[in-house]
Amino acid sequence: MLDRRVIRDLEGQVAASHVYTRPADLAAYAYDAWGASGERHLPDAVVFPASTEEVAGVVSVCAVHHVPIIPRGAGTGYAAGASPSQGGVILSLARLNRVLGVETEALRLHAQAGAITAGVHAHAAASGLYYPPDPGSSSTCTIGGNVACNAAGPHTLRYGVTADFVAGITAVLSDGRIVRLGEGGDASASGLLSLMVGSEGTLGVITEVLLRLVPAPKARSTLAAMFTSMDRAAAAVAEITAAGIVPAALEFLDDAALAAVRRAGGGDVGGDAAALLIVELEGDPAAVGADTDAASGAITRAGASQLQRATEPGQAQRLWAARKAVSAAVAKVQIGKVNEDVVVPRDRVAELVAHTRTLGTKHQLQVVNFGHLGDGNVHATFLIDPRIDGQRARADAAAGELFETVLNMGGSLSGEHGVGAAKLEYVERQLGPGTVELMRRIKGALDPRGVLNPGKKVPPAQSSGSSTASNEAA
Repeated sequence: MLDRRVIRDLEGQVAASHVYTRPADLAAYAYDAWGASGERHLPDAVVFPASTEEVAGVVSVCAVHHVPIIPRGAGTGYAAGASPSQGGVILSLARLNRVLGVETEALRLHAQAGAITAGVHAHAAASGLYYPPDPGSSSTCTIGGNVACNAAGPHTLRYGVTADFVAGITAVLSDGRIVRLGEGGDASASGLLSLMVGSEGTLGVITEVLLRLVPAPKARSTLAAMFTSMDRAAAAVAEITAAGIVPAALEFLDDAALAAVRRAGGGDVGGDAAALLIVELEGDPAAVGADTDAASGAITRAGASQLQRATEPGQAQRLWAARKAVSAAVAKVQIGKVNEDVVVPRDRVAELVAHTRTLGTKHQLQVVNFGHLGDGNVHATFLIDPRIDGQRARADAAAGELFETVLNMGGSLSGEHGVGAAKLEYVERQLGPGTVELMRRIKGALDPRGVLNPGKKVPPAQSSGSSTASNEAA
């Protein structure tokens, strides 16, 4: 529990009504999406600043009193990155929720960190521009959280991840100093920009972002193909690549994911197919037409049992509906899930999907797989009922074995969810002790008191001899 002096100091930075300390008010902030069906920890307080200056004031108070600070966007993360596992103050960015403007000639968008990602997409589109990163939770997640975890999404294959679109950041350092990095910021601190992206709140609190936009594509084409096996779906991707085509998106759902969508009211999507592959192509109309024909031929050669081509936007939206619905649909199958976002070489995705089913059988859990087949990012999801003793523990054990397999395949423990606390024990195995020590030194230099999101992202020094490890900088 925080000393009353700390509470008074926090209330001096924001109105008292924006400082929560009652247990009933704190309960909703005891976990993020990873902990929704697992362990929960009450924070000591939740504070809702409304400006960068107020964030700086709150951070300064916590720094003086050596109180942990846990930055939080919408709490949609699947790596326990916003969980208050050591108590402390949840610093919610929910009130910093505006898109501040679009610079059409400069192809940039300025937003506060708590702005919902779908709102960023809408503002860009209204100006005839395009912001490609599109995580599955875009209707609820925040742009600051996307930057903090370096989120990706279906369009990573062609356009890249969030880091590729961050032109500038306003952030508050661990002592309360405000820094503006990147375009229009402090040139002497330009190196900090790349460190902040993917730092998961461990190096600073991001309060505003300046994003690069691109012109909206003039044409778009969408294909949906059904396959009798994941191997054939993977072969279709290889055929498309061999044809020299770079789609905007190459998404897949396995049979369990398709069944979940049907059960959630998605119609007869997928039928008895073992895999659905969605291919999206964007660009100049003539090029898109030629690439669509070539991709259709590649998919047919790979043995698709069915191929559908959208001829108008409404059809394309319906084809994408199944992919967009997966995360919510699995909640109709089971009320809880452990959702991992591992990455393996593209030619080993089918092998990994098969392995997740072996893990599901071993640990007596249902397993759903979907994700970004174009860059090997698999969302392996173990479904659980947290009310049944032992199910969450079995899912965590299955996830641990999944991590070991992915590392043995030369993969990564995360493509976009981040490390948080959930994958912390695996970091050193993936990155090696030298890289981890460098991470600790950077953390120590920027956060000498260790108050920024402790226990996340960077393994503590006492784990340096561990034989396990996790993901890179998200």
